[in-house]
Amino acid sequence: MTPLFAAGGWTTVALHLPVLLVAVSLVYSATRHDRWDLILKDALGWGGRMALFLVSLGGLLFVLSSHPDWWPVVMVPVVVGMMVYYAWNSPWYRRLREQREKEQEEKEKAITAAVARK
Repeated sequence: MTPLFAAGGWTTVALHLPVLLVAVSLVYSATRHDRWDLILKDALGWGGRMALFLVSLGGLLFVLSSHPDWWPVVMVPVVVGMMVYYAWNSPWYRRLREQREKEQEEKEKAITAAVARK
C-alpha cells in the first residue's frame, strides 16, 4: 500500500509549498534581525512577496497554456512592465534621480537663505 502523499504529483507540491514559504521567509528574516518582532514582520513581507510572485507566475502559465494564441497579448505588457521596472531601478537612473533631488534641495536652501536675509 502506498502512503498517502508518496504518490507524488501536484498534491505534494501544493502541500509542501506553504511550509517551504514559511521556512524560507523565517530563516531569511532571522539572518537579518535579532528581535522576534522584526523577524516576524520581515518574514511576513518576504512570504507575501514570494507567494504573490508564485501565484502570478502560476496564473500567467495557466493563461498561456489554456489559450496559446493569447501569448502576445499577455507577454507584451509583462515585458514592458519588466523593462520599466528595471530601468527605474537601474543604478544609472537612481544616481540621476538622487542628483536631481540634491540639486533641488540646494535650490530650496538658497531660496530660503535669500528670503531669510531680506
